[in-house]
Amino acid sequence: MKEPEIIASEWNNHGSTWTNNKQFDEDGYYVVRDLWNVEELYHPLPTERGMLMYWGKELHQFEHIPVEEQVDGSLSRYNHPQYRRIHSRIGKKIEEIIGRKLYTTYFYDRFYLPGQELKKHTDRDSCEISVTVHVSTNLEESWPIWIKTPNTYTDKTKKQLLTKGEERSVVLQTGDGMIYKGCERPHWRHVMPGTLESSLPTNNKELCETDIVMFAHIIDCCDNLDISKSMFMS
Repeated sequence: MKEPEIIASEWNNHGSTWTNNKQFDEDGYYVVRDLWNVEELYHPLPTERGMLMYWGKELHQFEHIPVEEQVDGSLSRYNHPQYRRIHSRIGKKIEEIIGRKLYTTYFYDRFYLPGQELKKHTDRDSCEISVTVHVSTNLEESWPIWIKTPNTYTDKTKKQLLTKGEERSVVLQTGDGMIYKGCERPHWRHVMPGTLESSLPTNNKELCETDIVMFAHIIDCCDNLDISKSMFMS
């Protein structure tokens, strides 16, 4: 996304997803330490790069797309069978934290490699309430996710800016999760540090420096959203 698109998306969606968690609504994100057991989430680094789009419950039921659209050179796996039940269970945890009924939409995990970055963006409509869970890393230094907090305005028309939101860095330890308002809050990651994969032995992919993240996307119970068109997982 280009900066004018991000600004427009942030302005249009500002305040559209309300919850019963005051801190979450004020900041647009909320960190949960030890959200999930990483032993249930971890998966060794596959050999593929690009996107694996799972359409069934079996590990062989996927389509491989060679190019990862958002982070070039990384690997993302959409609706991987390993996370089907976990997705819904994480959704229930988030319901308790923010105090609203939620409907799961889709989930994916991404394997980041050195030199890759997640450019600043806001998310699609099916990502109203999102959570990023840090699964694994072998980096020697922390690699934060960045998020911009909401602007404040003089009134609901949002015509006059009162204070501009802050750009904050959030460091997640493995097992931690950050719940955030994906459509409202611009978020990004700077270039990942570490040793390039190409400089390491090709017969041992586990030696590559990686950072593994799982993303679960959820929608709230807005009346104007067609739930039947979302990818509901249970």
